Amino acid sequence: MISGYSAKDIRDAEAPLLAAGQPLMHRAARALAGRVAERLRTPEEPHVLVLAGRGANGGDGLLAASMLCHEGVVVDVIATGDDLHGPSADALRESGGTIRDLAQTSLEDVEAQIAEADLVLDAIVGLGGRPEIPSELAGLLDAVRTSGVSVVAVDMPSFVDATTGQAASGALGAQETVTFGAVKAGLLLPGGSEVAGRIRLVDIGLASLLPAAPAVLRLEDDDVHDLWPHPDHHATKYSRGVVALAAGSPRYPGAAVLAASGAARAGAGMVRCLAPQSVLDLVLRTRPEVVGHPTDTVDLGAVGRTHALVVGPGLSGEEPRTRAGVELLSAADAALDCGVIDAGGLDAVTAQHRFGADIVLTPHRGEADRLAARLGLDADLPGPELAAALAAATGATVLLKGAITVIAPGDGGPLRAQGDATPQLATAGTGDVLAGVLGTLLAAGLPGPDAAALASILHGRAGRLASRDGRLPLVALDVAEHLPEALGTILAGALP
Repeated sequence: MISGYSAKDIRDAEAPLLAAGQPLMHRAARALAGRVAERLRTPEEPHVLVLAGRGANGGDGLLAASMLCHEGVVVDVIATGDDLHGPSADALRESGGTIRDLAQTSLEDVEAQIAEADLVLDAIVGLGGRPEIPSELAGLLDAVRTSGVSVVAVDMPSFVDATTGQAASGALGAQETVTFGAVKAGLLLPGGSEVAGRIRLVDIGLASLLPAAPAVLRLEDDDVHDLWPHPDHHATKYSRGVVALAAGSPRYPGAAVLAASGAARAGAGMVRCLAPQSVLDLVLRTRPEVVGHPTDTVDLGAVGRTHALVVGPGLSGEEPRTRAGVELLSAADAALDCGVIDAGGLDAVTAQHRFGADIVLTPHRGEADRLAARLGLDADLPGPELAAALAAATGATVLLKGAITVIAPGDGGPLRAQGDATPQLATAGTGDVLAGVLGTLLAAGLPGPDAAALASILHGRAGRLASRDGRLPLVALDVAEHLPEALGTILAGALP
């Protein structure tokens, strides 16, 4: 599991070490230089261009560059400010590196330097970055971006908030970010996660000084292996979990097929579908293992043993099944305390409803905005803040769908942020599949936040497999059919 910390948490952890004279910059620079050297094994005469800003981030890049010079790497530096870290700049010059001032260099000369580089180090601004690019740097960043040269970010991609992840629209995307001491929360959240590339953490001695509770968590493959509900030799369909779906309508019958397929392919012991007969006929033609219950309401007493309820795929907020399902999950004395409220189910949630943390709301941004307006919340909040506000207002765990899925636990714990998806998942019906997967995991007994994170990982990886890692379009049923293979690759320790 990756833990992400706020900029304040990291500064507070660094402070006593810096006061004691610990050489944190040297440790960081040594590790950075080593990683860059690994990436430069192919060129015979490797050439690195460093974009160095003022302060410690530029100092990290300059000191690492001086170490690379001693290894035979040709290093040029473009200084983006007029106050470089003095000792690091001196070390670079002494080792044979050159420094040019951006303000005194033509764009043509800048482009020529970029063209000669095998790799660019982005050391303009790090932990103190803000999502604003000074106008005088826009041309430099555009030139690097259009060149296609590999970029390694030093601690943070520049112009990304290390705590919130908010990134300037022209922030330079990196293939890799070498981050020091602790992973910054902004590297895991929307914005920062999308420009950070692969994250490599360098230990510089902060671990024991960081807070016990991080700001953000991200599950990895090993966590999936540990948390996934593996049936034992004595398992039955009931012990594996029974999920009921209030899904599908004459207008949107396919939503029930997709939710049922997601639930079944994720390993549910039994999938029940509560829907009109016309919807059930379609579901059963595709998924004959589903148990159909012709109904226009949700009465679990009449349905039979059920461990989790999914409400909303293919329904409107006014549908009797929608309202009955939301009321059942929100009742303080409800026998069923875990489930999913998705799609039209979200339109039935009001300020009077209160849920437990094992009820998961699954809005995309538009649905989250509408729900926020009904609950009297600020719909213009950034995604992570909005998810947390919705969780606090409802008591439910909120899974905010997007390129980076953000999960705000209903119990107020650290945010989760998963980056496993592909843009090809932005197509009709894939959210219905996700709702079914999530319902299965809740029915198996996983807590809401864990179930939401696991469902996000599996759904994203299945989408990557179905689209051949984002190269081809997909349809929602493809995602459901690739769920077992995606799980198999994760459990085997191999990324799709």
